[in-house]
Amino acid sequence: MEHRVLEYFDVVIIGGGTSGVPAAIASARNGSKTLLVERSGSLGGLMATGMPALGILDRKLNKVVGGITEEIVNELKEEGLAFGNLRCPLHNGITTVSPWWYRIVATQKCTEAGVTTLYNTSLLDVKVTDGKVCGVSLLSGNYIYEVDCGILIDASGDATAAYLAGAEYEMGQPEMLEDIISEQAKLETRYDIGHSKAGKVQPISLTFCLGGVNTEEFLDYLRENPETYKSPAGYGMHYDTEYLFNSPAIYVTCFGEFIEKARANGDFDIPRDRVIFATQPNKGEYLINATRVVDVDPTDPIAVSQATNELHRQVAMLTRFFKKYCPGFSECYLANIGQYTGARESRRIVGKRTVTKHDIDTLNIPEDCIALGGYNCDIHLSGVGLYFQPVEHAVGVPYGAMVPRNVKGLLVTGRTISTDSYALAVLRVMGACLALGEAAGTAAALAVKDGVDVADVDVKKLQQLLVDNGGIISI
Repeated sequence: MEHRVLEYFDVVIIGGGTSGVPAAIASARNGSKTLLVERSGSLGGLMATGMPALGILDRKLNKVVGGITEEIVNELKEEGLAFGNLRCPLHNGITTVSPWWYRIVATQKCTEAGVTTLYNTSLLDVKVTDGKVCGVSLLSGNYIYEVDCGILIDASGDATAAYLAGAEYEMGQPEMLEDIISEQAKLETRYDIGHSKAGKVQPISLTFCLGGVNTEEFLDYLRENPETYKSPAGYGMHYDTEYLFNSPAIYVTCFGEFIEKARANGDFDIPRDRVIFATQPNKGEYLINATRVVDVDPTDPIAVSQATNELHRQVAMLTRFFKKYCPGFSECYLANIGQYTGARESRRIVGKRTVTKHDIDTLNIPEDCIALGGYNCDIHLSGVGLYFQPVEHAVGVPYGAMVPRNVKGLLVTGRTISTDSYALAVLRVMGACLALGEAAGTAAALAVKDGVDVADVDVKKLQQLLVDNGGIISI
């Protein structure tokens, strides 16, 4: 291996996904020399798969994510490449963009801001001196790159950089969730919601898109068979006809009856009781969110690799299932498959502050809030179903939830911020992660400008910067 030393960067960001893109743009726009490191060959993460961003609108339809995200969505909407922020009775709000065009615009925005991007590059190690991060080692092709930096932002989705830096972390679901989930289970009349195992994480999935769907035929079936999209009694949230038949895009879960039939015929063995899919900007195209492998440690490459093989098998089974059983899908075809296996949860750092179930239950928006999460509590279980409960309006994330308790010079953003497992189920979705990314990038640039550690950033000044740039930190 050949070693090379790169120039110094004020801010290095690991991960060019949902949180990493706005973090990089915000950091560079606020004056920091910024390096964005992405393991794949493109930017955007889950936003670039066709999966709708949930939680940009909260349950009361407050817009709770603005700034860079709103800028990109509005530009795409002007060209007919996004639907904007739409109400959803179950998921509060859905924001669907063309995945390919999101990748393009995310790349353009980073380039215009002056971000240096390294694609197909992995984090090898984090350099820490006297308890403070001072640089990283990167692996790309035949080269190991050494990079010194002032601040490191972990947007990896697995808290990989934080782990290598020695940050304290937690992972998995504690015993207390068993009691919470069992209360919903008493109300279920149609579906077995399965169980949750202490210490386990939520299932991993792989999204894909089907084209060639006859939307009129599909919607006609929904009109004539409302039982197919009826929510389990325990949810307390239900689709309505205004949404299903008058919204320009929907994110709907249904077709449990066809799964039962296909399972009986030996055509379906995936641990799901229904499928969920989302309208895409391309006519007749839908994203499918229905694959599932349970009890996989997302930080174990061997386990994830084995699960990825299984997920691709499930994509094939689901495509054949839709074609054979589901109205409107008889002529469908596989349009694309997400570029990576997606995890719903992974490591969570132990931060200066922690968002907890109490914060969710009390709908807390703290004084030092730097981002809002507008989603419901959504925990996928080791069985076939999920625990799904409404959260009446957005909750706030304090700045300290991004700051590791025991490592300096490091910020963590996205789903690996400091939360308990219940709060994670609200804040893990793209809406919150997009807002957290912009907050992290802005905070890092502010720390560089003021010559302080990230733990000592003036939060009032940070909040004002976020608001000045279109961010939303209150409702």
